[in-house]
Amino acid sequence: MAEPRDQSELETILEGIGEAFYAVDGDWRITHFNTEASKHFRRLAAEMLGRRLWDVFPTAADTDLGRLFFDAMERRSTVRSEAMSVLVGPRWLAYRLFPLGDGMGVVFRDITDLKSAEQHRELLINELNHRVKNTLTMVQSIAAQTFRGTDAGVRADFEQRLLTLSNVHNLLTEESWDGAELHAVIRSSLRPHMVDGRNRVTFGGPDFRLRPKSAVALSMALHELGTNALKYGALSTEVGRVALRWTTDDGRFRLRWEESGGPAVTQPRRTGFGSRMIERGLSAEFEGEVKIDYRPAGVVCTIDAPLGVVRDEGAAD
Repeated sequence: MAEPRDQSELETILEGIGEAFYAVDGDWRITHFNTEASKHFRRLAAEMLGRRLWDVFPTAADTDLGRLFFDAMERRSTVRSEAMSVLVGPRWLAYRLFPLGDGMGVVFRDITDLKSAEQHRELLINELNHRVKNTLTMVQSIAAQTFRGTDAGVRADFEQRLLTLSNVHNLLTEESWDGAELHAVIRSSLRPHMVDGRNRVTFGGPDFRLRPKSAVALSMALHELGTNALKYGALSTEVGRVALRWTTDDGRFRLRWEESGGPAVTQPRRTGFGSRMIERGLSAEFEGEVKIDYRPAGVVCTIDAPLGVVRDEGAAD
């Protein structure tokens, strides 16, 4: 008496899972076939139950997806993946294969609309990135005309800032503007300042995803620190070094930029654009404290900010 009840409960579960499901035994005979599977394949369960899968769909066996089915059955392994349907198309499916008795269960759902939305979003982001690059190129051209006849160094500094902004935009575009890895932002920002190929700039700390705005702000700040170090600080000598370290303890992001081995440092008479951007702009963006200390042995810049403001909280740890 229990068996019909168990069978009824199983059918109720298979109908209620909200995804297409079918199962086969060790001989590839179909043992279960729910309503969602019927809708997808446009075949009634009564037509499918008891028949061998490859007799019903003979062309599917000799496909990459079909070979994956054979491999999963042989290895008794669980497989999660996405693929174009080889029977109903053009449709994208997300599926899961798993051992079931001596056979295999197959759960799948149609993700065609999701894939189309992702492709559309990627197209829009690439178009936006293209337009941003065109705008930056136009700004660079305007700057060249504006700075004509002025100090060449001023123009070069401005162009390097534009390049840094362009590089971090590229990083974010590659990630669909969902954020960027901290290590990648640091490498991109400091690459122009490590032209001699020697390991004169070292950095270390836990990697995590930055919010897009945090990535842009930190990239620009590191560029300014690196530029100053190359012109006047540790990187202006053969033996100078820069150590960049950070921690994420107690929910705080604490970063320290420390120069050593360069010329003796003195407090500047006036605060330049780069220093103002770092101390004011970065502290506002990070909602924390940013200090530049002009120590005789070398410049030290420290950041102390809430980790939740800096980190992309939507990313997995």
